[in-house]
Amino acid sequence: MKVEINDNQLEKIHKIIQGLIDSELNSLREESEEWGLGEMDEIDEISSINKIVIDRISPFKGISVYIDIYSNTGREDYDNVRGEIQYRISEWFPNVKLFINEII
Repeated sequence: MKVEINDNQLEKIHKIIQGLIDSELNSLREESEEWGLGEMDEIDEISSINKIVIDRISPFKGISVYIDIYSNTGREDYDNVRGEIQYRISEWFPNVKLFINEII
């Protein structure tokens, strides 16, 4: 069965997913305050992110969400944060896949 998403629905999905990304990033920041020395790289990864913004959403073969990560360091690897946020969002939207579009 093929489901088509119109522009109005896509805009609503965009707002909902952006809200979830913001919420989950804040949750990760709060949780990281209790982590220890074994998670120093993950702590550094989370603390180097200013914000995550959706660049575009592609509703073909699931929902592909391309994100821009605004960084306050020269770090280029954000796969742990991207993967964790994708996992948490998939509890609400099982077909969502996050892809890093650009690190700014």
